[in-house]
Amino acid sequence: MNNNMIIILLLVLYTVHTRLNISDIITIGDTLITKQNNLLIHPNGPLNPLIGYITHKNGYMHNKRFYTPEINTEYKLYIIDSIRYNDRLNYEYIRNPVKDKVYNDIDNVNKYLTQYHTQLIKIFPSSDQSLSIISGVSDGLTSFLLKDKVKPQNMYILAGLFILSEQIDINIRIHNKRLILKSINDKYTYIDINLYIYETDQTYSKNNLKKWCKDIKYLIEFLKECISNTNIKYVYNIPSTYEGFKTGEFLNTVQFLIQSYIYEFIDTKDKYIEFIKAVYTLLNDQINNETSTAENIKKSKELINKCFIERSVLPVVINHTRIISGLIKKINPIRACPFINKTELPAYTRVKAYNRINDKKINDEDRKYSNCVEASILGIVCCLMYDPETRMYNTDHIPDTNETKSLKKFFRKYSEPTETTNYEINQDWCNVVADLKNNKILYLKEGTNELDSSLLNILYVISDITGNKQEVLEEIKSIESICNNNTEQLDIELSIEKSLTKIFTELSNNKDIEVETKKFTVGNREDKKPDIFGEFSLFYNFSGIQSGVSISISLQHTGLDLAGNAFSIEYKKIIKECFINAQNKYNNPVGYTECIIREYINLELIKITESIGYLTDSIQNINLYSINTGGNNVLKIFLCGRIESIEYKEYIVMYFLLLYIIKPQKDNSLIRMTNNIIGSVPLDDEYTRNRILRGYICNTKAKEYYTKIDKTVWNDFINDNDEFSTLLLYIHGFISNIDVIPCLTGIIKTAVSSMNNYDIIMDNISGIINIISKELDKTDKPKNEVFNQIIEIIKESCKEMDKYKLTNIYLSIFLKLTSGVIRGFYKNSFFYEYGLMYLFNIIDNEYLIVENKQNIDLSQPFLNKILEYLEDNRKVFYYNPENIEKYHKIIEIINIKSDTVLV
Repeated sequence: MNNNMIIILLLVLYTVHTRLNISDIITIGDTLITKQNNLLIHPNGPLNPLIGYITHKNGYMHNKRFYTPEINTEYKLYIIDSIRYNDRLNYEYIRNPVKDKVYNDIDNVNKYLTQYHTQLIKIFPSSDQSLSIISGVSDGLTSFLLKDKVKPQNMYILAGLFILSEQIDINIRIHNKRLILKSINDKYTYIDINLYIYETDQTYSKNNLKKWCKDIKYLIEFLKECISNTNIKYVYNIPSTYEGFKTGEFLNTVQFLIQSYIYEFIDTKDKYIEFIKAVYTLLNDQINNETSTAENIKKSKELINKCFIERSVLPVVINHTRIISGLIKKINPIRACPFINKTELPAYTRVKAYNRINDKKINDEDRKYSNCVEASILGIVCCLMYDPETRMYNTDHIPDTNETKSLKKFFRKYSEPTETTNYEINQDWCNVVADLKNNKILYLKEGTNELDSSLLNILYVISDITGNKQEVLEEIKSIESICNNNTEQLDIELSIEKSLTKIFTELSNNKDIEVETKKFTVGNREDKKPDIFGEFSLFYNFSGIQSGVSISISLQHTGLDLAGNAFSIEYKKIIKECFINAQNKYNNPVGYTECIIREYINLELIKITESIGYLTDSIQNINLYSINTGGNNVLKIFLCGRIESIEYKEYIVMYFLLLYIIKPQKDNSLIRMTNNIIGSVPLDDEYTRNRILRGYICNTKAKEYYTKIDKTVWNDFINDNDEFSTLLLYIHGFISNIDVIPCLTGIIKTAVSSMNNYDIIMDNISGIINIISKELDKTDKPKNEVFNQIIEIIKESCKEMDKYKLTNIYLSIFLKLTSGVIRGFYKNSFFYEYGLMYLFNIIDNEYLIVENKQNIDLSQPFLNKILEYLEDNRKVFYYNPENIEKYHKIIEIINIKSDTVLV
């Protein structure tokens, strides 16, 4: 076996490692590092692995690596000429993290940040689009540290890097392509490693024989330069106060960089203890040798006191690990289903295609795809395999057949719920459900990958991987028969609900389940065959708790969400109280470790008490401030939890685009950060692409900001009526503290420039009125001025439109606003006193045609109420002959509309 293959196998084995868990961290904290002095690691010191555990859970390095504005992430999106099913354009999306680079203009301002982010990319190459120290190249840092000849010394190498990051200049050096670290008196050799990747008997390539690990050379040089440059020490250092911590600037420190790498690399408690002992040995070597410099002795003593503590002193220091462990135990004792918050749900991403015949992933960029359907199926199947008694996955109830081998193998590897679904899990799962040899299953990519989004397709996949039980297949066929019958809506719901209950009961470990369905309809899937679309929720009952998942299935997308309550009301109170008590202990955090713990408790409490964490006031305020100010303040966003869900990414991008419709940019940090966020989602998935880009409707400067997206993409995007509707709802319901006037201006102008301008505006009149009402409720300006300004926006934007259509737009606003006022939706008295009359007056009588206005969507009861209102207030409108004629025309139009609705 050649060395290339050995390295690949090493990396494959390494990528399935598990990080240190909380019980490992407790053991490490209780382990004597040296019996002579009875020393333990200091709970507040930089060697406490709890720091790495929490920063990983909070997603600090994940956010920094993928979204920081200093890094220019490599991606592109463009339209392919070929057309897929239903005449929809086909998109090509390419994302290649290993080609990410630092922006070259940063060096002009800050050389350190250029060097820092260059090292960040090198040691966290993340080639699979999830945070990873694995690059797959033979001369990378991690590849080198995993070599058999390096392993015996790799903990000393990490110890050396750690000490350098703590500003102590130990004599680790490279000489004749060898990495060397000896004791100061030269009596002991801690590291002496050949940096060449290949031995002469491992390759026939002359080029390979020249390869050596330059990454470690550049990293050591960078760390040593940071020691010699005193300015860096004072500007980029680990914070000691909570105020300093909240700036997020510690994310730019070498301590954070190296500690994050070490936490990702060391995966067992024994290895971590070996690493700690190596640090202790190297520091003592600096302290106890006469030839050591006075500065190094002083710094080493300070660091050893930060890192270690005598066992006898420990009782007076807060045991952070025990506190965090207690909180984790409180959260995890009872789970009716494997997921208790949204971050634990399988999140879809972009994966490689899979060939089942040769059992290989296909390394072809063109065949990668967004796995939203596959991820949703994973969520369902995790619930089916979950045993609430053991809190583990169990497939014993699934038959042992050739069909179920992949499923059982998957759950042997992932035998318990995980905190997040990383790329590796997603890819392994796609290998379970891809390329199934079943003619009932529809794939969109060359007939073997990317599952079609439809209920029957999903059910046939679940049936196939669980052994195609007869009872399951009969129920699927029962659902299938609905597609060929003219079944009433209520009967469809009841029939599907009954069949799904039988299917999931048959396949579940926990048989105490309930299924709820809604909005199920029959439609055509991508291959024009009839199928079922809609939503259902799968609930599991256990120990007084009912929780589960909900699945929404549309033609282009399948979505996964939580359903029910992860905790009972009583138990949620107990958990909340425990977290608040822990919060109180860290009200005034001292030092970096306590700051990190305080932030962790805050974020976990939000997860427990709030369904959508990023919409809580505290996080919204941070996001708004950061986006308003830009610059280094974007780092504050990275402290608000892992930016992973499509919804959260959409929220950040939307906020930025809406806030800067008119407001000038102070710097390009926000553009670059949001560009990286956009590039991190599977843009070839239509649903995802529309969500992340719809802010363009308000702010067309997005086309200038995000140049990695081909300009033709935006043209296709703005002709979609649904995107305007969703955006209006989004602004009305989720976005606060923004200037609505520019947003509405942007929406109207973009709508007018679209191919379906009239239909888009008419279909979204209610959304426009909602925003007008919201703005009038909060404005401090004279309401008539604001109202007039909004109507003028519509007038000005639509001035090139046909006068007949423009008149219909004004009429629709008038009628829908009247309906809303009557029903109490718009309670602002301004509408009674001024707004309705203003709208009535601008309706052009000359172009007001008496006919059935099909674009004005009002139901019978509301039409009657409008008629009553107009009759009761006839005198208000009767003040000149033209208005009297207009009034009667409107009455006649309403009557025609009313008669049509009745028919």
